[in-house]
Amino acid sequence: MPKQYLIVSAAALITACWFSVGFHQGDEHFQLLEFAAWKLGLLTEDQLPWEFAEQMRPATQPAIVYVFYKVAALFGDVNPYHFTFFLRLLSAGLFAFVAVQVWARFAPALATAQLVRWLALGLLFNWCSVYSGIRFSGENWAGMALALGVLTYPLPQARGHHHLFTPPKNGDILACFAAGLLFGLAFLFRYQVAIMVVGFGGWLLFIGKENWQRLALVVVGGLLAVALGTLADRWFYGEWVIAPWHYLRANLVEGKAATFGTAPWWDYFRMVFERGVPPLSLLYIVAPLWYAWRYRRDPLSWMMVPFLFVHFLLSRKDARFLFPLLPWVPVMILAGLQELRHLYGQDWLQRRWGQRSIKLLWTINLLVLSTVLFRPLISEVKVNKFVYDRYEQPVTLFADDKHLYSYTNLTLHFYQRPGKVTIYQNATREAWPACTTSVCLYSQFTRQPSPPAGAKLIYTTRPAWANAPLLKKWLHNLAWWSVYEL
Repeated sequence: MPKQYLIVSAAALITACWFSVGFHQGDEHFQLLEFAAWKLGLLTEDQLPWEFAEQMRPATQPAIVYVFYKVAALFGDVNPYHFTFFLRLLSAGLFAFVAVQVWARFAPALATAQLVRWLALGLLFNWCSVYSGIRFSGENWAGMALALGVLTYPLPQARGHHHLFTPPKNGDILACFAAGLLFGLAFLFRYQVAIMVVGFGGWLLFIGKENWQRLALVVVGGLLAVALGTLADRWFYGEWVIAPWHYLRANLVEGKAATFGTAPWWDYFRMVFERGVPPLSLLYIVAPLWYAWRYRRDPLSWMMVPFLFVHFLLSRKDARFLFPLLPWVPVMILAGLQELRHLYGQDWLQRRWGQRSIKLLWTINLLVLSTVLFRPLISEVKVNKFVYDRYEQPVTLFADDKHLYSYTNLTLHFYQRPGKVTIYQNATREAWPACTTSVCLYSQFTRQPSPPAGAKLIYTTRPAWANAPLLKKWLHNLAWWSVYEL
């Protein structure tokens, strides 16, 4: 991997980790940070989401948060915003490591130095990969652990008509055990990746003709990881539980997953097309489908096809469910470019239409990447960070409806000063009780703020430039956060 790419990537990842406060989706926060906060004594059990009572979430990532938080607490009070920045840095470091390992495995299969460079750029600077790669989420960590497991298994590079990296069977047998451990960890981070693990095992058995001893080592490693995860669940919940079964029972048998929305099987194509930013998103759709057909005897295809098939069948759809595939998407795109080179000649990329198309796609990618590097994911975290930084003393917060610690129908507790925030949320201001703390605040998320009489505005997410005459009318329908002192 070119060092200059790694240096630029490190700077970009650190920048994204600093500005990308918040979370992509609520599970990233409430099933990890809030769970760990409960174990740390920062909140009470009744403040946790319903999944806790169901005992259906793995404790592996909350345990990681718990350990690092305890270590950080040895040096004084833990700032939750600095701590989550550290978790994003940790994720980004693993993302870069995985990218380097994927590049080292697949670069020898590419025919030209140009394609090798593009693979490095795609792995490090694909906006989707960076967006997911810095997140301390189950989808991201499961995808990275799975990728490392595949790369750890002793399958050296080999070229062939039906394979992009099929192996001669050699290498240390301990690597098989280590790969199994990583597969088990991937499962503990995100149960659904078990489908990909089974697909990889099927390839080893039916295509790779792997011997049973090496397969047994993978199974033993995976079972050991799951056993350690079960111990973590026992520590977390205070009793022996089978969290994967509870997850399956609640979401599929009882159908709770469907209560969060359903969609037809083809809706993933719409999601990827719209959210991947067309025409760039066409690559994210076409490249994996083409790869699955062209390299249908490749282990990546055997992992990806059943994973997609099951997710197409499930009624609950969410683009983040596909994030574990992201470490492999640049490989699939570059494999397609190499195939086009074989079909249309070695100089096809130098033709005017080829150069213009590639420049257009890279320009779109870099523009979107620039927003990923500097944009907070949810404004609530940015607002409550202001309150955290400004007031060390107890605070009483009033709100008519949505307050600054709100997220859907849940409350963000991890970002509060423990025991120092009291929230009153009522439909009518007449029902507000008397404020008994020295700091009394009112927050509102609206297009037209209507604070109580005498309130003093101390913070708003509406930038000053939004009040310019040419923009004020255009931005009229946007809602902004406002915080007032009472």
